[in-house]
Amino acid sequence: MTIMKRIIEKFFFGLLIIVAFSCSSKYLSESEETVKTFFKALKESKVDGMAKMYENINLFDSYYKSDSIQILRSSKLNDSTVLVKVKNFFTNGFGKLTNKEIQFLVTTDSTKSFTRIIDSKGLTNHIENDFYDFAKKVGCLKVNDTTDLEINLKLLEAKTLAHKLQVETLLDFMTNVTVVNWSWESGYGGSASGKGIVKNNTTFSIPKVKYIVKYLDRSGNVLTTDDGYISYDIIDYGESKSFTFYTSYVGNASRASIMLDFDEDMIKEYVLNTKEYEGNEYEQYMNTSE
Repeated sequence: MTIMKRIIEKFFFGLLIIVAFSCSSKYLSESEETVKTFFKALKESKVDGMAKMYENINLFDSYYKSDSIQILRSSKLNDSTVLVKVKNFFTNGFGKLTNKEIQFLVTTDSTKSFTRIIDSKGLTNHIENDFYDFAKKVGCLKVNDTTDLEINLKLLEAKTLAHKLQVETLLDFMTNVTVVNWSWESGYGGSASGKGIVKNNTTFSIPKVKYIVKYLDRSGNVLTTDDGYISYDIIDYGESKSFTFYTSYVGNASRASIMLDFDEDMIKEYVLNTKEYEGNEYEQYMNTSE
């Protein structure tokens, strides 16, 4: 009985190994098919088809194009995740062939089939994202952020921080760049002209500063508005710049108001590319947000 029992135990143990190996091979095969289906949709520029296999692809600003792929290897990381490594091949319009290794994490759905990509590495270089360099400079994006999803999430956080800095910069400009000693007078044929001085009390050198002048009647109703640039040159920090303006027709305006306008693209360019950072701005932002 003892010998027979051992034989039966060995038989079932061997059977379990065969079943486990069969299931593992099935999982690897299904995960590879998921990746192949994704690349087929990518090659055909079918975004909806790509999203069915990899829903987070919608977070990407760009991704590498593909003509074909070669499955390099697949390995089961745990009971629910498979790592698939491929080599992607693409020839651009100039005939230049490129190849790049890309990794995918594929996981099971409720039916225990490997049909969903949950992350990748190397599907894009992210440099076409406006906030990529900024994220590195402020310490948001670090060297241990390696997968595409990790990097994309950090870029979204960097975008939020950049927007905050843009608002703060705009408020600084609106508060500390002022029009002083300005005046206007009516001219021939209902025209008007004026002059003034702009003082830059910020710590920034600011280009593209515009004025907006509003002409009003005695009741305070706006009759017309006009705008123009204070100067096409940069107004350095601490500098004062004189300017003049002319409006061809203001009707019977009895008074006027003037304000400054700052180019939003200029502020974005300054925050993302021109301003110098120490590298701990993201950490400080997160600490103050808690």
